[in-house]
Amino acid sequence: MNVIKRHFGQILTAVLLAMIGVGCGVLPYFAMARIVTQLAAANTTLAAYRGPIGMILLGLLGSVVFHELSTILSHNLAFRVIEDMRKTLAAKLSRLSMGEIEKKSSGEWTQFMVETLDKLERPIAHVIPEVIANVLIPIVLVVVIFVQDWRIGLANLVTLPLGMLFSVLMMGGYEERSRNYQRAAKEMNTTVVEYIRGIQVIKAFNKSASSYGKFVAAVNKNRDSMLDWYLSVCFYMTAAMEVLPSTLLFVLPTSLFLYMKGSVDVGTLISCVLLAYASYKPLIKAMNHMDTMANIRVVLEEIRNVMQLPELERGEKAQDIGSTDVAFENVSFSYRRGEDAKNVLENLSFRAKEGELTAIVGYSGGGKSTIAKLIAGYWNPTAGKIMIGNANILDIPLDQNMELVTYVSQENYLFRKSILENMRLAKTDATLEEIERACREASCHDFIMSLPQGYDTVVGESGSSLSGGERQRITIARALLKGSPIVLLDEATAYSDPDNEAEIQKSISALVRSRTVIMIAHRLSTIMHADKIIVLDRGKIEAEGTHQDLLQRGGTYAKLWKSHMGACNRAAEVK
Repeated sequence: MNVIKRHFGQILTAVLLAMIGVGCGVLPYFAMARIVTQLAAANTTLAAYRGPIGMILLGLLGSVVFHELSTILSHNLAFRVIEDMRKTLAAKLSRLSMGEIEKKSSGEWTQFMVETLDKLERPIAHVIPEVIANVLIPIVLVVVIFVQDWRIGLANLVTLPLGMLFSVLMMGGYEERSRNYQRAAKEMNTTVVEYIRGIQVIKAFNKSASSYGKFVAAVNKNRDSMLDWYLSVCFYMTAAMEVLPSTLLFVLPTSLFLYMKGSVDVGTLISCVLLAYASYKPLIKAMNHMDTMANIRVVLEEIRNVMQLPELERGEKAQDIGSTDVAFENVSFSYRRGEDAKNVLENLSFRAKEGELTAIVGYSGGGKSTIAKLIAGYWNPTAGKIMIGNANILDIPLDQNMELVTYVSQENYLFRKSILENMRLAKTDATLEEIERACREASCHDFIMSLPQGYDTVVGESGSSLSGGERQRITIARALLKGSPIVLLDEATAYSDPDNEAEIQKSISALVRSRTVIMIAHRLSTIMHADKIIVLDRGKIEAEGTHQDLLQRGGTYAKLWKSHMGACNRAAEVK
C-alpha cells in the first residue's frame, strides 16, 4: 500500500533495531557456555571470566536499549501510518456519492474509521519488527549449532515438524473465523449505536436492553463467533507452544551420548545445549502474534474494498463558471441502477437565477431534497445536465463544487464542539466579529449570549443540548459565514418559532441580494415572497411562477396553501 511504502525506511530501521535487540538477548547464552566451560576446566583466574561477564552485561543492556528504540520507532511509525490512512480514507469518502456511503450504516463507518484502522497498530508496531527479528534469530542459532556439531543440530530440529504441524492445523479456517468474528463485532457495534441513538424511544415504550431483540441477538452472535474462533485454535496453539520449545528432550540426551563417546568436548556440549534452549524462545514470542497476522489480511481487505469504491466522476480542472445561475436541463435521477431503477426526477428543467430566491414546494417524497443534493454534489444526475453558470456540474471538481455551494439541510447537524468551533467549520480563519455578525443576521446571537459560556458553550452530541429551532438558526448562520454564492436551504426554517421566522426571512432576503438561493419548504408562508416558486409533483414540474400566479391557477399549490393556512388558523385558535 502507498501509505506503508512512504514509511518503508522507518519500517526497515525498526526491524534492524529489533534484530539487534533480539541478538543481544542471545549473547548471554554464548557467554554462559564459555563460563561453564572454564569452570569445567577448573580455571579460577579472573581474567578468564571478565570477557563472558562483560558479554552478559552488554547483551542484557543492548537487549533492553535496542528493544526500546525499536518499540518507540515502530509505535511512532504505526500512529503516523494510521493517521495517514485515516486522512486518505476521509478524502476518499468525500469523493464518493452519498449512495455509496449510505450502503453502510453510521455505526459500520464509525467502526471502520476508528476500530478497524486502530488494528493496524499491532501489526506495524509489533508484528513487522518483532516477528521478523524473532524468526530470523532462531534460524541463525540453528545454523550456529549445526556448525558446532551437525548431529546435535539434527536433534535440535526433531520437535520442529510436529510443532509446525500443530501451527498449520491451527491456521486451518483461522482467517475465515477471524473474519466472521469481525463481521459479528461490526453488527454488534452498529446495533449498539442504533440502540443508544434510539434510547429515548426505547425508554418511552418501557423497553430494556434485554427486551430489545436486535440488540440481544447481535451481542449473542458476537459472543458465539468469538468463542468459535478461540475454541477452534486453543488446543493446536497450546500444543504448538509446548512442543516447539521441548527440544532439550532430544538435544540433551544426544549431546551427553556424544560427549561420553568422546565425539564432542564439554565446551561444545554446553554451548549447543544452551543455544538449543535459546533458539525457540524468540519463535514462541513470534507465535503470540498469530491472531494479529491473521487479522491484518482482513483489515487490509476492508481498506482495499473502500479504496476501490467507485467515485463520483467529476472534472479535475477548476471551471470559470461566469455566473452562479443554476439550470436543470432535462435532468433525470434514480437512486438505484439497473432494471428495477425508478426515477425520482423525470426530465426536470428549470433555472434559478443569481440574485433571486427560487422556492421548490410539493408533497413529501416528490424529489425536492434530491434536487438540492444533486446541486450540492452528493450524486451525479442519471441523465441530462445541471449547469452552474456556463459550466456543466460534471466538469466542476468536487472541491470547487463545495466552495460554490452551501447546503443547509433539515437535519441541522452540529458537532460536539463549542458554538465558535462549529461556526468556524464554514470559515476556519473567521474572526469573532464575523461570527457574531452572521449570528445576528440569523437571529441567534441573543440566545447564544444567554448560554453559560456564550460562544464557547459546547453543544451536545449532534447539538442535542439545543432546541431544534436553535440548531436551525446556528446552521443558517454558518451558511451566512461561509459566503458561498449558491445557498440551498432544505427545510432550513422548519423548526423556527413564529417570533424568529420574520427575522430569519430578513436574513434570507439579505442572502438573495448577492447569491443564488434555492429554498425547499413545506411552510409556504416562508416562501410567498420568492421570485419564483416551482411546484414539484412526483419528480416532475407541475407549475412555476410567483405566489399570486400559482394561487390564481389553482392546482397543487393552491391546495397546499389552503392546507397551510388552515393549519395556521387552527394553531392560532389553540393559542
